Amino acid sequence: MSRYRGPRLRIIRRIGKLRGFTRKKPFRRSFRGRGALEGKVIPPGQHGLTKLFKTRPFDSSESDYLIRLKVKQRLRYNYGLSEKQLVNYVKQAKRMKESTGQALLQLLEMRLDNIVFRLNMAPTIIAARQLINHGHIKVNNKKVNIPSYMCKSQDIISVTTKEKSLKLVYRNLQDYFQKMRFYKKGLEKTLAYILYKKNIVSSMTNALELINEGNVQINNKKINLPNYICTTKDTISVKTPKGIQKFKVNDF
Repeated sequence: MSRYRGPRLRIIRRIGKLRGFTRKKPFRRSFRGRGALEGKVIPPGQHGLTKLFKTRPFDSSESDYLIRLKVKQRLRYNYGLSEKQLVNYVKQAKRMKESTGQALLQLLEMRLDNIVFRLNMAPTIIAARQLINHGHIKVNNKKVNIPSYMCKSQDIISVTTKEKSLKLVYRNLQDYFQKMRFYKKGLEKTLAYILYKKNIVSSMTNALELINEGNVQINNKKINLPNYICTTKDTISVKTPKGIQKFKVNDF
């Protein structure tokens, strides 16, 4: 089987989110009803909605073969590998002294296209492969146009000094930083982050434990969701060993 070149959103709906595969998100293919399935992604196909209703939170009906098949498909689609390439990587991982699964992931992560993607020079691994094929990336000051090039720990990844190359990478980096700023603004409104910045707890981990234990109330209602979005009018009550502390979000 060659590398997949068909519709990507269909794959995302079937086997789950793959950050290196595509930036698309199945917002229009989610269940809009109420209940436990609200917001769940509908599987592809004519009977996708029927399959969604048949799923259970702890479904053990999947065979071992099906579970391993899905894991293999996630690796192939995410890293953009053909069947033959993946088989060769597995054979190489088996010859290594480490655990086969860990060695396999190390080999895949050391590919040049994946490293360019991890450096946020490209939005997906597929886009990173295109940058490499067009000669925009250099390794140790030498142009490399092979996406499967295996990098080493001391290699230096850089961009060619051409104007077109610099503009492409700069635009991708700006898009990434803009996305991170958007996520940061949403994070600053969450309950766990407010407890941490208010010096109620010493770390975000302690904030999560405090909320999960039920020691936090908002407007006299117990909240167990760390990602709860607070408003400026909310009053937070925290039960600590020193006593109960109350404060308003707008004072933060």
